[in-house]
Amino acid sequence: GHSVHRVAASHRRRLVGKKFACTSPNGRFTEGAAAINNKPFRAIEAVGKNLFAWFGKGDADDVCVHVHFGMAGNWAVFDGDEPATTATTCLRMEGGGVVSHLSAMTVKHGSRAGLYEPKRATLGEDPLRDDADVERLWKKVSRSKKSIGALIMDQSCFCGPGNIYRAEILFKARIHPDQLGKDLSRAEFDKVWRHSVELLQRGFREGSILTVDPADDARYGPDLRRYVYN
Repeated sequence: GHSVHRVAASHRRRLVGKKFACTSPNGRFTEGAAAINNKPFRAIEAVGKNLFAWFGKGDADDVCVHVHFGMAGNWAVFDGDEPATTATTCLRMEGGGVVSHLSAMTVKHGSRAGLYEPKRATLGEDPLRDDADVERLWKKVSRSKKSIGALIMDQSCFCGPGNIYRAEILFKARIHPDQLGKDLSRAEFDKVWRHSVELLQRGFREGSILTVDPADDARYGPDLRRYVYN
């Protein structure tokens, strides 16, 4: 989650507002590259581990590109020397003095109604987004027979936290991962959400999964990075 939000923040600074000549070096995204070729890169947003990039003028003709990196994806931007594309480079963009290469497990393009809205509807609440709907999430959790540990990993509920975060969030909230969603009190749920927001924000700021409080750094020494996965 956190790295995807960092990519979005970086691309907002370096790519958004420019137009690009777009090609698909490995041929996997040829139609998509043609659809966004020379259209203004208007906006980019992260939802959990998903990126949505918007190309166009902000009207019905806008093209949305949905990116999910998977384990080894990358969306790199080069100011100077551009490395050779590789077998996984599905999109190359050139313009405004920069070149960028995208490789990802999922790269799809479509309209707001055809691609973005259906995909967004399957995704839950991202603790790093200001528009996260906590009440919608509480409804899902409070009716669920799944464990809270499983729900934190369920991208249709908590969208963003992975395995390490799940362990850390529950450790900090002092809630057992096997406790069922429907058995959580509202106060317990609120604690889980608060720690989700705090830990993911810290990971976003620092660029890595650092979950130990500074006060605990002093207590345990600087080598402790995580309580559970250490």
